[in-house]
Amino acid sequence: MIAEILSTGDEVMLGDLVDTNSAYLCDRLKQLGIVVSQITARGDDIEAVKETVLKISLRAGICLVTGGLGPTSDDITAQACARAADQPLKMHPQAYETMKTYFDRRGFVLTPENEKQAMLPAAAGVLENTCGTAPGFFFQLNQCLFFCMPGVPSEMKQMMETQVVPHITKVFSLTPTLQIRRLTIFGLPESRVGTLLQEFNSLFPRIRLGFRASFPTIEVKLVFDSTGFCPENEKFFDSSIQRDSTIQAEEAMDTEKNDPRTYFEKAGRWVVRQLGKKVVSLTGLSLEAEVGRLLKQQNQTLAVAESCTGGLISHLITEVPGSSDYFLLSAVTYANTAKIKVLGVAPETLASFGAVHENTALEMAQGARQVSGSDWAVSTTGIAGPGGGPTRKEVGTVCIGLAGPGVADTWQYHFTFDDRSRNKKIFAAMALEVLRRQLAEENGEG
Repeated sequence: MIAEILSTGDEVMLGDLVDTNSAYLCDRLKQLGIVVSQITARGDDIEAVKETVLKISLRAGICLVTGGLGPTSDDITAQACARAADQPLKMHPQAYETMKTYFDRRGFVLTPENEKQAMLPAAAGVLENTCGTAPGFFFQLNQCLFFCMPGVPSEMKQMMETQVVPHITKVFSLTPTLQIRRLTIFGLPESRVGTLLQEFNSLFPRIRLGFRASFPTIEVKLVFDSTGFCPENEKFFDSSIQRDSTIQAEEAMDTEKNDPRTYFEKAGRWVVRQLGKKVVSLTGLSLEAEVGRLLKQQNQTLAVAESCTGGLISHLITEVPGSSDYFLLSAVTYANTAKIKVLGVAPETLASFGAVHENTALEMAQGARQVSGSDWAVSTTGIAGPGGGPTRKEVGTVCIGLAGPGVADTWQYHFTFDDRSRNKKIFAAMALEVLRRQLAEENGEG
């Protein structure tokens, strides 16, 4: 199966935006067992897009097109595809109705300018857009099936997941053979993660192991294509190889040793054992998303009191969809007077120990919990740099407080980054990790 991607829009060609859509689509097709052979970008030129569509139609089986479906004059994808297919544009009733429903639901008027988006190639099928105004469409030209989707990433992803993927799977009778697993790691440098997993390739030669550092976390990705998988040829199933007792015990319990899923799951468990408690998510969730998952699972709530992180923890938490279910309050108490007035930190504590101290951090967390009525509260106070604080503590010092049901604890850490931004990021991540560990332990996952 040959697949291609066509990204349209002058903004892509001029470098005004990064084409993240193509990266997402490549990854999504890969999960279906389809590898993209080529990515092409074209500006808002009807003839250029038309000629590109014609050429792709003669060499590919699938083409995913993004961009150019809006209401303005530079949105020319439908016109270009109609010309390539030698079809007229026509008003599609289904496309019009989906647009009208979207506008009515939001109390907007469907103007003639917006109606342009329902003008599609005559023989095209409609792809409903539940997140925006522009319908997508699909059509067959020569040997290729084209799927045209909006350029707005959120709209494109929704359309891809709910309509394009099911259509591709059905038309081409696909049985995905590709398995992908992502693990989120915090607290180890990438080089150390690589060292701990250096035996992986010899144990699991059919699985590709990848690393992606996104400070301050690392993603470990396992990719397994089970096509033609034969356990007898795999070193991991070779009884002559000496392996630790845990692995041997697992093998003795296996009832589906020849199942490729067993092989893949063994690889995942081996990675988790090697990295231990540095694995913060078994499903690739960010620290903040994993904290949210645990809070929702336990039906508990959270408040945050920040000084040195300046609201970064609260920003991360609220980036997670559904965080309103558990996040109650954010207090950025940068000044000592705010710590006293808003959080109830005792003036004596600040006078005796200063702002950057475990006692201050604990009172901040306890105050945030009391003010908000939350189950849990976490706090940060520290020196992000580049200069030291009034107490002459070193740059990179952070104190974290945690208050919860039967919990009142503090931690002090020192990091060696000279960059203020990196210090704030690692402080925020460390606070989330302290909370995550406590929540996981409460939930029996620690």
